[in-house]
Amino acid sequence: MNKKSIQKSKLPNFPGVYYFNKGKITLYIGRATSIRDRVRSYFSPDIISSRGKLIVEMVERADSIK
Repeated sequence: MNKKSIQKSKLPNFPGVYYFNKGKITLYIGRATSIRDRVRSYFSPDIISSRGKLIVEMVERADSIK
């Protein structure tokens, strides 16, 4: 996944659950009050300082978000 593919996707701006997937394997399940804002936050330049190394690795491995 990359920032451009996230910007093209139509993520909802309401509460819900989101999944980071690698093929059929679910890497991460999260919930948010705004799915669009939360998912976009994973692609910010300061993610390693705000979220940590494990989250950065998960984002790099993921190939889809549902």
